[in-house]
Amino acid sequence: MKRAKNIKDEIIDIDTGAVVIGSDIHIPFQDDDAVLAFCAYIERHPVHTVILNGDVLDMFMLSRFTKGEGRNPLEEIEECRKLLQRIKKAAGEHANLYYVIGNHETRLERYVLNKAPELASLIEDVFTIIKAEDYGFTGCASVTINDKIVVKHGTLLGNKSGLSAIKEMEASYMSGATGHTHRLCKYIARKAGRKFFWMETGCLCGLNPEYMVNPDWQQGFARIDFIGGKVENAKVIEIENGDVLD
Repeated sequence: MKRAKNIKDEIIDIDTGAVVIGSDIHIPFQDDDAVLAFCAYIERHPVHTVILNGDVLDMFMLSRFTKGEGRNPLEEIEECRKLLQRIKKAAGEHANLYYVIGNHETRLERYVLNKAPELASLIEDVFTIIKAEDYGFTGCASVTINDKIVVKHGTLLGNKSGLSAIKEMEASYMSGATGHTHRLCKYIARKAGRKFFWMETGCLCGLNPEYMVNPDWQQGFARIDFIGGKVENAKVIEIENGDVLD
């Protein structure tokens, strides 16, 4: 098994074009209307790059928090493959596609290492199991654009929208975008004469999951536009009841 810590970061250069970032779909707890809205947006708006920023899968049965009836991991994986194919079609043949590993994707690794470490050498990493490359997606730990903006799933949490963005920016000392919190926010700061921004990119999962009561989540995604290698615009885009509010 290829350990998550050994999955590499991707470094890319973009002169002109749009990057769309979606995260936290949590198959099988996805909101089908939100996912449809995300794919339709990509289809309607020419994009240079699409980044799925982690927790596309939930790996519900492999969680130490699992309660009640579970889901078969194979069913999640098959549904994920259909989604990757759908996004590839929506984005077009010239778009670059990346799939950043999230903490839920690493549940497979943790489960094997905790429950059956003797079998670790026989188990493929999650991107190989999903067959991400067959759908044009490069599996990675993060994506850094033009040496200025990092897109990663994120690990630093806050209990309100924006607090995670502040923590991630201060830890990275650069601009970026993270998922993980299921909240939407764009935080802007100026340090030592330089402008920075950090976005929390919301989620595409249901807002009323069976395992939580009334979570403070927001559906949506993020977009960054580049012209001449510089950021022309960076924004979070809300989805409400299956409609893109842009």
